[in-house]
Amino acid sequence: MYFSSEKIALVAATLFSYSMASPLQHASPASTVKCNDPKTGVAPSCWTSLKVADYLTNWEKKKNPSTCKEGEPWSTCFNVLAASHTGEDCTEINSTKCEKFDPKLHYLSPQWYYGSYNTWSINQFFTAWSVAIEYIAKGNPSIIKTAAQPADFNAFTAAHRKNLVSVDVALNNLIIQAPKNAQNAALAAVLKTFESFTTYDASRIDTADPPIATLLQVRLEQVLKHVETDIPSFLDMALKGAFSTANITSSADLTKALWPDNGAVASIDG
Repeated sequence: MYFSSEKIALVAATLFSYSMASPLQHASPASTVKCNDPKTGVAPSCWTSLKVADYLTNWEKKKNPSTCKEGEPWSTCFNVLAASHTGEDCTEINSTKCEKFDPKLHYLSPQWYYGSYNTWSINQFFTAWSVAIEYIAKGNPSIIKTAAQPADFNAFTAAHRKNLVSVDVALNNLIIQAPKNAQNAALAAVLKTFESFTTYDASRIDTADPPIATLLQVRLEQVLKHVETDIPSFLDMALKGAFSTANITSSADLTKALWPDNGAVASIDG
């Protein structure tokens, strides 16, 4: 997905301010979180202690065929079951239909809440990456150009042919420069298991059509949709509670790491 200038300005402003002001960033310390009571907050260790992966796997295996609509993503079906409305959808970047449910109002069990929370937090993570890439591409395109240089063909070789390089080469190079955390590590791992055959010509990076940034955004959208529609891939992404936390990597976090001398972002984030 490639945003218009007006939309990216609005989304960037929203997410940058979100990273500063959201109560999620000031949630209860993990030591005060009670896994069986989502109202006390979320913590990575709860993903394991509550056996959320087993819960989701069993839910997928045992659910009645009529539980979900035909062709409905598992994440949509899973969330709608406990919501008082339909239309929930976390498969798209910057979705206005991907809701973080209030544990005081909606949840069937602690395991259900953590499963639902992760569908939301993973969506937020991918949206942050897309916004950061767009922001950087407009403000300092040399960062994207440098990342697109195929320093390591061995990382993603299936699409490499002469000067053609998998878009995952560029995305992986950006991940290497991003904050070192479990969430970005999970993204790098999923890229290895969900291969992309979208390529660009490494000898014509400056004149790539569509631009590399657009290819990166489309790839992020593809991976998000895959994760939110395929439970095994979702479980790989959410492994060890990487996204069972209030501290989801933001567009400001990514931009500061990828473009460290951008004072505007630094001042926004304090």
